Parts: sequence; C-alpha cells; structure tokens
Amino acid sequence: EGKHSKHVTTSAQCVSCHTSQSSWKSVRFDHGSVSGSCSSCHNGSIAEGKHSKHMSTTAQCDVCHTSQKSWKSVNFDHGSAGGNCSSCHNGSAATGKSSSHFVTTMQCDSCHRTSAWEPLITYQHLSGSYPGNHGKNLSCKSCHKSNSQIADWKYPAYKLSCAGCHANDYERDEHRKTDNPRTYYTVSELRDCSGSCHRYADSSMSKRTKTRSSEHRVSKRGW
Repeated sequence: EGKHSKHVTTSAQCVSCHTSQSSWKSVRFDHGSVSGSCSSCHNGSIAEGKHSKHMSTTAQCDVCHTSQKSWKSVNFDHGSAGGNCSSCHNGSAATGKSSSHFVTTMQCDSCHRTSAWEPLITYQHLSGSYPGNHGKNLSCKSCHKSNSQIADWKYPAYKLSCAGCHANDYERDEHRKTDNPRTYYTVSELRDCSGSCHRYADSSMSKRTKTRSSEHRVSKRGW
C-alpha cells in the first residue's frame, strides 16, 4: 500500500510522519521543519484546508489553531477583531444564535464572554423600567416569559412598578391609611412598594399616627 491520491505532496519516507508500524493513522508531522505560510500547503489540495463552513478569514491557520496535532485546539484573539460581534457571529461566518436563543438585538458580548459562550456573564439592565436586582436570583424567563426582550407583566395595569408582578401579594390589612374612619391604601396607591405609606388620624390626613418610608426594597428578601 502506498500514498493515496489525496496524500500531502512529499518526497519524505513514510516513517518521517507515520510513527506506528501497525496503523497509518498514527501520524506526527514536524511543522518546525516547514518553510512558508500555512496556506501554501493547507489549501485543500496539497493538505487539508478550510472546510465550507469555516469562518471567513484570510489569516493563516496558526493565528488561531495553536496545536500542530489537532485542528480543534483553537484560540482566537477577539482583541484584534474589528466591528461588532454579529458581523462574524451570524451563523455563517462564525457560530451564531441557535433557534431557541433569547430573542434580542443586543450584541453577543452583552451576555457572553469572548473565551466561551458559557457560562453567561450577568447582564446589567440599563432600562429605567427595570426595578433593580431582586433579593433572590431570577432567571431571564422569570420576567421575559416569551423569551424576548419584551418583559411580560403579570398585571399590565401596574407595569413598570412592583405591582406589575406582585399585585396579588398585596395584603390590605397591613397598610392602614387612616384610623378614624379606618381606611386602607389600595394597590394602585402603593404600586411601587418603596415610597411612603404613613398612617393618619383621620381623613384630613393632617396628623400622622405612624410614619413609614421605604419599608420595602427590591433587593430585600422576605417581604
């Protein structure tokens, strides 16, 4: 048995690369003795080249492929990349969002690190409608139930406030408004949960019998 038609072009003896006498597959090639660029051999003709789904690039193989034994040992320096993430990570030039990915127009690095897709970094909300980090960790789908950037409010009438999700947790008897006659605050009045809900002597609301301010905080557990 000799070299097949797709074997790398060489005049070297078999034992220069094939290190086992029992199998052709045990191969070790010393790239240290090679001159010229990677692509002068790795062009798909002389030696294995880029496959049809490879990231589009004119860079030489060893810029990213750091091992002389395997293509799978890859290290890409994102610091040298220009443009935004999606200009490459579009599912064509490089791995893009899967079909089940969170629907968003944000760039990859808003949530992902350049060293690996997982684990995710903590996303920092910039929207003024975000109430703040809760006392316990919430998954994205806790608020974004439709798996998109649009938040799904449990009680839309109170959206952009605590009551948008917690209106049903409101306990009226804990929130007395006046003593005589005895009245209570409504959910709508205390929708943000973090303001003042003082108790007053009567309906004139000129005399406080109890002062309460910022009793609840979004970062506090156990309301």
